[in-house]
Amino acid sequence: MGNQVGTAGGPMLNILAKNNLCNVLIIVTRYFGGILLGTGGLVRAYSDATTKVIENATIANETLGLEVEVEIEYSNLELLKYYCKKNNINISNIIYENNIKCYLEVTKEELDKVLDKNCNNCNVISHKIINTKNIRKKVDAN
Repeated sequence: MGNQVGTAGGPMLNILAKNNLCNVLIIVTRYFGGILLGTGGLVRAYSDATTKVIENATIANETLGLEVEVEIEYSNLELLKYYCKKNNINISNIIYENNIKCYLEVTKEELDKVLDKNCNNCNVISHKIINTKNIRKKVDAN
C-alpha cells in the first residue's frame, strides 16, 4: 500500500470549516483498501461524500438558553402555546395539575417577554428556572 496520509480527515475538516459547521461527526467508510484511486482520487471521494452529507443534512443552530417551568391557568394554555409557536419557543413538556406547568426552552430575553404582558396576556402565575442548556433556535433544512 502507498502512503495516503492526509487524504481523508484534512479535506473533510476543510469542507466543514468552509461551511462554518462545528459539533459535527461525519463517518466515511472505505471498503476497498487498494491504491488504485491514488491520493487525488481519495481526496475527491472523501470530499464528495462530505459535501453530499452536508447538502442533505438539517442544520440546527443552538444558543445558550434556559429551561424554565412556568405555571399558568388552564384557560391560558392555548394562548401560551400560540405565543410560543409564533415566537419559535419550544415547549418541552406540559404537566396538568391544579394549574398547568409548561417547560419552556428560552433565551433570557424571551423569558422576560413571556413573563411580561407581551405574551398574549398568558398571565404566568409563577416561574422557576430549572437549568441552563443549549437550545435550538433555528433549523435550516437544505
